[in-house]
Amino acid sequence: PLEVYSRYTGGREFPFYTQKGLEKAIADIGDELHNQYILTYQPNDQSEAGYHTIKVTVDKPDLKVFTREGYWLAAKPQ
Repeated sequence: PLEVYSRYTGGREFPFYTQKGLEKAIADIGDELHNQYILTYQPNDQSEAGYHTIKVTVDKPDLKVFTREGYWLAAKPQ
């Protein structure tokens, strides 16, 4: 379940089996949090209900992008 939850929310998992593995996971999470940006998006047409895919691209090949595959939007009454 952890792999599924992290995949569909745009996150990732940090598995560990030892105390040293836990310490490395915590250090990796700290490094990642220190070097990340959060992008938000709000569609212009909120009446278009359904599933919408997300594609994020960057111009720097050495950057890692983590995102979920898409989102569900409930139509707002007009």
